[in-house]
Amino acid sequence: MKLRLSDLWASYFENTAFKVAFLYACFSSLWILFSDQIVFFFIKDAQMLTSIQMLKGWLFVFVTAIIIFLLLDKDISKLKQTENILWATLHSTADGILVVDNNGKIMAVNSRFAHMWSLPPEIIAQETDDKNLLQHVLNQVEDPESFLQRVDKLYQSSADAIDEIRLTDGRLFERYSTPLVQHGSKVGRVWNFHDFTERKQAMDEKITLEERLQQSQKMEAIGTLAGGIAHDFNNILSAIFGYAELAKDDARENEELQQNLDEILHGARRAKELVKQILTFSRRDDQELKPLRMQLVVKEALKLLRSSIPTTIAIQSDIKNDCPPVLADPTQVHQVVMNICTNAYHAMRDSGGNLRVSLHPVELTEKDVVDKIALSPGSYIKLSISDTGIGMTHDMLDRIFEPYYTSKAKGEGTGLGLAVVHGIVRSYNGDVTVSSELGKGTTFHVYFPRATTLKEEVFQEDIASTLPTGNERILLVDDDEGIVKMHKMMLERLGYNVTALTGSIATLERFQHTPDDFDLVITDMTMPGMTGADLAGRILAIRPDMPIILCTGYSEHIDADKAQAIGIRDYVMKPVVKRDFAAVVRRVLNASA
Repeated sequence: MKLRLSDLWASYFENTAFKVAFLYACFSSLWILFSDQIVFFFIKDAQMLTSIQMLKGWLFVFVTAIIIFLLLDKDISKLKQTENILWATLHSTADGILVVDNNGKIMAVNSRFAHMWSLPPEIIAQETDDKNLLQHVLNQVEDPESFLQRVDKLYQSSADAIDEIRLTDGRLFERYSTPLVQHGSKVGRVWNFHDFTERKQAMDEKITLEERLQQSQKMEAIGTLAGGIAHDFNNILSAIFGYAELAKDDARENEELQQNLDEILHGARRAKELVKQILTFSRRDDQELKPLRMQLVVKEALKLLRSSIPTTIAIQSDIKNDCPPVLADPTQVHQVVMNICTNAYHAMRDSGGNLRVSLHPVELTEKDVVDKIALSPGSYIKLSISDTGIGMTHDMLDRIFEPYYTSKAKGEGTGLGLAVVHGIVRSYNGDVTVSSELGKGTTFHVYFPRATTLKEEVFQEDIASTLPTGNERILLVDDDEGIVKMHKMMLERLGYNVTALTGSIATLERFQHTPDDFDLVITDMTMPGMTGADLAGRILAIRPDMPIILCTGYSEHIDADKAQAIGIRDYVMKPVVKRDFAAVVRRVLNASA
């Protein structure tokens, strides 16, 4: 290899050791070559020459030391500054760092590592080997055996590695390990620990919130579908109810036919209740909410429950008597308690257990409602129902509020119980949360908003045992020919003079020509061309005193309050039986008179 002068010159300025050696060699050579000659030229006395030679040697050592000091001091200061920066960086990092050589000797450890693992000062001060440190770490991890095996394997490896460590206190560490290489050889290993507990919790909360949002959207979509089905089904039931009742009137002398028709009406009533449950689930059922002290309803439900479930299941209650009222329907709240408790009973009926029910007021903050997308911060009454039964899987938890989903055996449940609970609670602007673990039971938390305004109770008049009749003129419209025909026959048998049409536009034209020919208008809500609400508005624009009854199987665009606001006298949900239909017609006509 050819040595070039430029290489030597570059080494002189870049390499301090080379610079010191070069200057020392040059200075020594010059000193040897010329110092003695200079001394001999001036000094002839042998004794003095000896003393000067000794002094010259000390001078050489002193001058050499000064030169070496001046050359190295600057580089040593730079090295110390670099070392201080490196240590400051090491201690200021957010991760815990540990460096261990191949013999297990601790080479470096930062303060973050000591804080993360709660290391005593004496362990850090020793810095001899990692045995005591490793034992201290093993005492804090959930699976020390697996942790130790992993460490031993990585010490023997030359590869990078990353994994997760769960501590007994619930924290989660991300561990990154890489070999420490010097001059091409592995001399140890660097361990980097990052605490990502909060990040993991935030990710889990985000996933939970997304799942709840998806579940809410899914339930909303199912509810919309259920509402549409209920509308069509109620129209079908209206015809079944109406024609069956008309047939009963015509078959008064035929007892067997009367019984058959009663069975038809019984099946129709069951179908009507089923539709009502669907509307309740989908939060589309009209309801009159009143101030209610839930503690009274819950206690009543528990008394009923105690008499209907075996004594192998203990019932424990913690019901606060000073709970403020909520705006709710007592029958529906009773249904919520019974449906959830019945589910709890089924989960414990084979092995027994404890059913715990608590009711108390709570104040929810912004932080409390993060994972409860249906709630806003404020005052609530919290109903908690927990059991020690078989529990549920994560997949089951995702579906328990879906209609007709059930984990019970055939014939033991319809799958509507919890769907109805969900619909009732959400209709009150509340929410239901559930947590469960296989083999450890299930807990429901139901939140009811505290009542802020009190509504006056509405009392309905009793319906007389005999059907009310009349002779007024009624304009009847429905786009379903079968229902129009049935209602016309029903009203005419009650004595009324009925003009029946199947189109809203044709009805409006008829009314415009002879507005004084009618005493009452009965209209369906959902019709092509013009809705019943729009038709009512056009009729009232012509005759503001015209009494109108609006009938609907279901509509998300109008309810009793909205109907009353535009001047409609009464609002009837299909299917309506003849007795109720006769009562509402007579009531509206009497009020108008």
